[in-house]
Amino acid sequence: MQNPRLTPSRLTGLLLLGMISTPALAAQTGQADQIGQTAEAYIASHPDKVGQAVATYLADHPEFLIAASENLHQRQQIAQQQAYVQLALQYQADLLSDNSPSVGPANAKAAVVMFFDYQCSWCSKMAPEVEALVKANPDTRFIFKEFPIFASRWPVSGLAARLGEQVWLTHGGDKYLEWHNALYATGKVEGALTEQDVYTLAKTYLTPEQIAAVKTAQDSGAVHDALMLNQALAQHMDFTGTPAFVVMPQAATTDIKRVSVVPGSTSQDVLQMAIQKAKG
Repeated sequence: MQNPRLTPSRLTGLLLLGMISTPALAAQTGQADQIGQTAEAYIASHPDKVGQAVATYLADHPEFLIAASENLHQRQQIAQQQAYVQLALQYQADLLSDNSPSVGPANAKAAVVMFFDYQCSWCSKMAPEVEALVKANPDTRFIFKEFPIFASRWPVSGLAARLGEQVWLTHGGDKYLEWHNALYATGKVEGALTEQDVYTLAKTYLTPEQIAAVKTAQDSGAVHDALMLNQALAQHMDFTGTPAFVVMPQAATTDIKRVSVVPGSTSQDVLQMAIQKAKG
């Protein structure tokens, strides 16, 4: 014989029977149909006991609270990821614009956009992963968004970003990538990088006049404008830290399954899978 259908009233009764040890209540549980009626009667006559019973039950079974918290956190993460993808589609033109340093074919099917700061320790840890990813994907465009969020704490962060932009404007993507990787190769992050470190490296790529111009022109010019655009775009994307990655097709698309947004550190494997999705 099949069990009687588990109606809401029966379910309530079963839960209460598990929470409340009352002889009078337990004595009336011989039949499944009576459980729901007994529970409803008990609730009606003891409304003050229900909250107490639930609290007691949850105290004895904390795994339910943990599961509920994990489920809520998972739903929040999914909602946040969906919001990031919608923002990436909305700002696709800005993310893929040619006013930022980039390497790889301009007509590549997929692009990886990275927001970073030269004094960010997590960005530094990601640098070798990104370097390997660039080498492994010569048919993919990699776009570097200088986002010196630590410049107010460590001014050298802003200096390195400005000189990096100038290296890009002067020599293009390949030399810029050399500069980018060389700065991270120092291993100096979170304030350890010095102005002397930056200027010494800059002399390999820029003339003394160009370095001096970047040093003095901090509030105007092409370098300043590029950094301001990056900052505004990061705010639009709701990025509050570095690194942050957007991997998407370069062609206009509405297919959210081909867009990946990673607001934080990740792995080479995750980014490689995102590239494959973006290529379709």
